Amino acid sequence: MTPRQHTRPRMTPAPAELVRPVIGMPADAQNDPDGPLSHVVGSPVPNILGIIGNHPALLRGVFPMMSALGEGRLPLRDSELVVLGVGYYLRSHYEWAHHVAIGSKAGLTADEIARIPAGPDAPGWSEHDAALLRVVEELHSPRARVSDRTWRHLTSVYDEQQILELLVTVGSYSMLAYIISSCDVQIEDWYADPPALP
Repeated sequence: MTPRQHTRPRMTPAPAELVRPVIGMPADAQNDPDGPLSHVVGSPVPNILGIIGNHPALLRGVFPMMSALGEGRLPLRDSELVVLGVGYYLRSHYEWAHHVAIGSKAGLTADEIARIPAGPDAPGWSEHDAALLRVVEELHSPRARVSDRTWRHLTSVYDEQQILELLVTVGSYSMLAYIISSCDVQIEDWYADPPALP
C-alpha cells in the first residue's frame, strides 16, 4: 500500500483560512527554501494541522509545543532520528513521509534512514544513535520508562532540558501518530513523491 492508497478519511481538515489565524501563519508565510522544511515551502496548511484545526482550542495548545520542539535545544538530527523511529514504530505513513524529507535535510543519510526499521541493535549505529532509537522502543514498552542503561547514556550527553525535550518529542509525535492513524490523515496532494513507509 502506498502512502496515498487509503479508504475515505474519517475526518476532513478544517479550511486553511480558519487554521492559519489560529496558528499565526499568514497566507504568504514562507520557509527557508534550503531549510529542513523546504518540501513544504509555498504549500497549503499541512493536513495534520487542518485535522487538529477542527478543534481550534486544541490546536492553540498543540501548535506552540510542536513549534518549541522544532526550535529546541536538541540537535535537529537527533530529534529527527527519534521522530522517524516513532513514525516507523507506530506505522505512521504520514509522519514517515514528512520526516524523511526533514531528517535528510537535518543530516540523516539515506543508509541511516533505511536502517531505522532494523532497530537500535542493528549494525552500523553509533552508541548515541542506538540509544535514541532505544528510547522510542522503551517508552512504547509496557513499562513506558527509559531503562537505566539508556538513561546513563542520555545523561552523559544531554543536559536536563535536552532530556526533557527528548521525552516530549517521543510523546508528542506518538500523539500525532495516533491522530494520523485514527483519522486517516492523508498525505497532501502537493507533496511530490512522498517516501513510503518500509
